[in-house]
Formats: sequence, structure tokens, C-alpha cells
Amino acid sequence: MADPSLFQNYFNQRKLSAPAFNYDKNKGFIPTENTTKIVNIFKSLTGKDLNIRPANSVDAVSGKPLWGTGGGFVDELNSGVGFVDPLMGTSHVVAHEGAHALMGSPLKLSSDKKWATTGRKSFTPLEIPRESGQRLRYVHEMLAKPSLEEEANAQGIAYGVLNKLGIPSNETWQTPIDYPRTFLKQGLGEYMKTEIGPPSLEEQKEIKTILSSTDPFLQRMFQRGYNLVK
Repeated sequence: MADPSLFQNYFNQRKLSAPAFNYDKNKGFIPTENTTKIVNIFKSLTGKDLNIRPANSVDAVSGKPLWGTGGGFVDELNSGVGFVDPLMGTSHVVAHEGAHALMGSPLKLSSDKKWATTGRKSFTPLEIPRESGQRLRYVHEMLAKPSLEEEANAQGIAYGVLNKLGIPSNETWQTPIDYPRTFLKQGLGEYMKTEIGPPSLEEQKEIKTILSSTDPFLQRMFQRGYNLVK
């Protein structure tokens, strides 16, 4: 077991203006006052309990250790439960994961409902024509768009919650939709890695269409989430 004094020294030197957790040598990681306020707002918005826990030292996201990243994730099997990096996690991450846990986007909620009754279907786009750009569009709609929508929605809710409470977001991204935009790679990125040869003219057109429409879509979903916080 790690020496508790090492945690105490780290937290004494940590410079976060809105941390998610503090450390007590007797109690371990404890939610900050801001985290408690955020949890209470989600309760008032949804009527449901939000349980934000400090991530364990062995927890990882996409195979990478979570501690020190400032990140978080939700428990897909237990509604209302989220985990946040206790070392570098901030109030923004608490609000963002709270949005995922309790206030998912329409596409996520409809997908979760369908998968609950039918199970996850195998992803088989190979029978869809490629040259016309239809296969690329299908991959984007199936793999990327749900994440784009969900992440922009969560960002909007997070900013709404923090603004309501007067808590700084402390995000390092230049704009609120920069992080959601990275999920384009789940569609276009995967498509480019798996398809052989250069894209056809129609595929190139489809790529341009997707790229030009993504930011307006993310802005709409961000605003939708922001407007949910009254």
C-alpha cells in the first residue's frame, strides 16, 4: 500500500482551482465542496442520484492508466455511477461524467434502449457500395455520430452546470466542441485505416460533407445540453 504521506504531499502541492477530490490521510479521497454541489444539481435536474467515485489506481481508459490524466468514465452497467481521476480530475470532469451518467443525448438513449432489447449487432458494412460514398457515410453514422452527439451534449450540460454554480471549467481545449470533435476518428479514422486504396471522387465529396457539417452539428448539440440546465 502506498504511503499516505505521499498523497498528502502531492495534494499540498497540486495547483487545481476546481479539483474534484481532496485527500485526507484518515478518510482517503474525499469529494470537494464543488463536487457535492454538482451532484446535488443533477439530483434536482433529474430526480436521480449521481454517484461520483474516485477512480482506482488500476482503472484505465482505452488501456491507459487513468490516474494523472484528469479524465473520467461512467459505469455502463450501473446507472448514475461515474469515476473521476482523484489526482487531477476537476469539477468540469465531474459535471461532464454526470451528464453521461444521467442525461444522455437522444441518440444514446434510443441506442441503449434498442441494445437492451435486441443486443449489440455485429458491424458489417462490407455489403454497402463503397465507390458511391455510401459505405463511408454508413460507417460515420454508425460509429462516430452517436459519440459526437453524446460528447457535445455532455459538454453543454457540463458548462451549464458549472456556469450555474459559478465554478470555472478549467478546460484546456480552445472551444467547448474541440473535445467532441475528436470522436470523428471513430468513423472517418477507422474507415481510412481499413479501406484499401485512395478514396473515390464520391467518397471525397462525402468526406467534405461530413467535415463541413460536423461543427454546426456539435454546436447544436452543445446548445441543447446547455439549455437543459435551468
